Order: sequence, then C-alpha cells, then structure tokens
Amino acid sequence: MIGSLAVLLVAVGVAPAVAKSTTPVRPAAKAPRPAPAPAPVPTLCEGDYADSVPAARASEILDAVKDQFVFSIRNIATYERVYYGRDGKLRRNYIRSVVHGTGFAYQVKDGETLIVTNEHVANRPDVTDDEHQVDGVPPGSKKVREQIKIVRDEEDDYEPGHVPLKLALSDSAADIAIVKARKILPVMPFRVGRSSALRPGNLVQVRGFPLGAFAAVNVGKVVNPYTEDTEHGWSHSDFVVDALLSAGNSGSPVFAVNCRTSQPELVGVFHAGYSDAAALNVVVSVDQLREELETLHVPKREGGLRAEITAQDRDRLVKELFAEQTHALTFPFGGRIATVRLADPTTLRFSILDDDYPLVVREGVTLVDRGANGFGTLDGIVVPVDGAPAEASPSLLDAEVRDHFDKLYDSLWHQVLGVVDYRSRLARAQKSADAFAESQQAKMRLRKRNGEQKELLGLCLFDADRAGAVAQRAVATPPVAVAAPTQPSADDTVAAARKDPPVQPSSIAPVAPSQTGSGGDRSGR
Repeated sequence: MIGSLAVLLVAVGVAPAVAKSTTPVRPAAKAPRPAPAPAPVPTLCEGDYADSVPAARASEILDAVKDQFVFSIRNIATYERVYYGRDGKLRRNYIRSVVHGTGFAYQVKDGETLIVTNEHVANRPDVTDDEHQVDGVPPGSKKVREQIKIVRDEEDDYEPGHVPLKLALSDSAADIAIVKARKILPVMPFRVGRSSALRPGNLVQVRGFPLGAFAAVNVGKVVNPYTEDTEHGWSHSDFVVDALLSAGNSGSPVFAVNCRTSQPELVGVFHAGYSDAAALNVVVSVDQLREELETLHVPKREGGLRAEITAQDRDRLVKELFAEQTHALTFPFGGRIATVRLADPTTLRFSILDDDYPLVVREGVTLVDRGANGFGTLDGIVVPVDGAPAEASPSLLDAEVRDHFDKLYDSLWHQVLGVVDYRSRLARAQKSADAFAESQQAKMRLRKRNGEQKELLGLCLFDADRAGAVAQRAVATPPVAVAAPTQPSADDTVAAARKDPPVQPSSIAPVAPSQTGSGGDRSGR
C-alpha cells in the first residue's frame, strides 16, 4: 500500500524579549534576533517519481485522504432486438445490460462535479456486432436507453441514494469519458502530474472498485512507461503497470509519488488489461488528457479515426491528385477497391469499383464533389440505371437515404486521407525503427475501419436502387471515363476549391470493452 508523503511543517514561534529595569533610564535598543530559517523539506528520492515509500509515510498518505473522491459507476443500458417470430410478424425484445466501473471527481464547475471514467464504462455500444459485443445481447441490437449513476457498490439497489450522472464528453480514441453530477461531491485532493516523467520501476497507487464490490487501493510498479494503443479503434499512448487489477477497476485513477513534494500526483487512468496476464495492465497517460479535462472538448489527435477534416487536409489531397499523371488515386475501402479522381479543377469523383475488379473495370456507385464553393460537400450520386450511369441530386433523396450517402462520403474522405498519410510514412519507414513503427500503426488504423466501412457500403449499395429511381427523372450523366482534364497549376486548383465547411462526422460505435493485442487478449476492465 502506498501513497504520498505528508510533510508536516512546524512553525517555530519566537517569544518577544521583555526588558526589566529598576532605573528610569531607557535601555539601549537591541538588534532584533533573526528568525530561524525554516527546516528544509527532505526529498523522498532522486528523480521525478519514487520507486518505494517507507511504510510509515505510506500510512500517512492514506490517512490524509478524508473524503472519498473515487466512486463506483453503474451503467444500465437497454437494447432493442428486432426479429421475426414464427408467425412471420415483426417482434421486438428488450434486453438490459448492467456494468460497473470506477470514476473519480476532479473539479467542481458551475455547481456540478466533473468525474472521469472510461468511455467503455460511460458509453455502451450504440449497436452490437462482432467488434462491439455486449454480454447477453445478440449482435444487431440497438441501444435505446442508457442510465449512468454513482452507487455504493454492485449490490446497492437503494435508488434514493444513487447519484444520477450525465455524459459531458466521450473520447473513444482515448477510452476516456467525463460525466457530470448535479451536486457538489468531494474532489481529488492531488495535483495532476507528468506521465512523461515516469520510468520503469516507479511505484504507482490505484484507487478503484474491483468487481464493483468495494473500494480498494492497490499498488504496483511501472514496467513500461510508453506504448501506443491502437486496438479496437483506440489511438492514444499508455503505460503498463504490474498492479493486480480486475473488472470494475476501469476508470480508476493511478497515482505516483513525487520525489520532491512526497505527495501523490495523478499520472493516468486505468482502462484495460491482458486477460492472459493478470499482472499486465495498461493506463491511459494523463499528459494527453489535460486539454479535454479543462475544456470538455475532445482534442484533434494525429492518426485519429475521426479527426475533423480541415481545409488543409483537402488541399493536400488535391495537390496529391494533381501530382499524379492520371489525377487519380486507388485505395481499399470496406473490402472493395475505390478511386478518387480529380476530373477537373473543381470536381472530385469518389467511386466504388465493381466486385469483379480488376477483371471488370466498372464503377458501382460514384459520389461527386463539385468544388465551385469549395470541396467538402456531396453534390451528386451516380448509379447505373439500365446499364448507363445516371446522377441523382442528394437533396431529392429521402432523409434516411441521404444520411447514408453523406456518411459514406465522409468515410471515403477519411479513408483516402489515411491512405495518403500511410504512404507518406511508409516512404520514411526505412530511416529509423520509430518511423517504421509509425507506418505500421498507420496501417493498423486503416484496417480497423474495415468493418464499419463494409456496413456503410452495404447500406448505400442497397439504397442505390432508390437513388436510381431519382436519377431516372434527371438527365443522365456522361460516361464515367472522362477526357484528359485541363492543366491548371496545383496552386490554382487548390485556391479554386479552398473551403473548410463543417464535416458531418460518421457515427462510430463506442469501443468494445475487450481487445486483442499481439501480446495477448487485452480487455477493458
């Protein structure tokens, strides 16, 4: 059991001297006695964080925490399963899933207490599938209700004592969520430290609710101070500890003891562990969380699966296409082959090729982005009608169908930008081991999108007939094969298309609480 050193500073009082005299003569003034210098605060160790703490001081650290700032979090999610009964009629079944995790309060703002936990605790998958499983819930079920609250433990069914929580931030890439309680609760009495200063062998203390059963404090050592976590759509840095943790500990604060102050400092949030190695658990490093803890906004991170697309990103793609002799790039998408072509200085065409490619070079669905007002909007959907391509205006489609194609368009943009980024990293991969590792991580991020892309592509191919019906009432577009484009300069093309419109983000199912790593199965606790 560990904790930070509590340093007791004893103030030394100096009593004023009282002069006594039997004569009326005033004594000569004496120079004031200088106050003694304060005793120096002893440092616990060399370096930034301690490798060990004396037992007596560890007890002082534990005793110094008077108010409980770590809480048991209960999530109750209700899923709707739609299926056909024996009579052929559509039926609905509702299944409830209850999980417990840990959260800790770190700030009171506007009368509300902000609490940190894991995203997989506070935000269950919107839809269940092979990659987003929920125990006891069949694949294909949809979340229709979710309640988050503070409870005493997993057995606490006294509703009046529960504290309702509201989701304030969900960061699936970091597996971090911030929830709010509409009452003032005790907050963490320790400062936020520097996870970048951790070294192998540093002592850590974890506070949480293992199995949701009771409050507990566990200790361990840092065994690896830095590792990149790209499993199941995660994209953040972790450090690895050997503390024995279990299900229910997800969201637990992890502290290290500062050598100079002898006080605990928050260095991370526990979020997952290897199922075949109980003493290998991974902690989200706190350095990358500072901004969102303060602003309650998810920051843009390099390599994120759904980072916002900027005007600079679009400009980069246009310049890449202009540099290609064919003004086109080919890339994988949802198990199919896709292309993006700069047809002219103000027109981009994203095409999904036929299943039989490369035996047959034929486009199944094409999304047209006309950059008259800047690239970044879906302006046309081209589908085959009676063997000839015909274009439908998205504005004429049903809202649901339009939403599917908007999401496909956004996903194609993210994918092609990810491919361009990967190819750039691959070109530098032979320069160093770090550069090679970065290229492989970029490759893994691309592969993680495959399941989502397949589902989205399936919806849009199914909707192609409905788009075709709209296209039949419109003027058919020219054949897909286009004449050689005019040859403006790359800068002119970018300038003509420059725009940074709001991008409609594609909905992403929250991260599953389990993952498989190269070193074994890693599961969210």
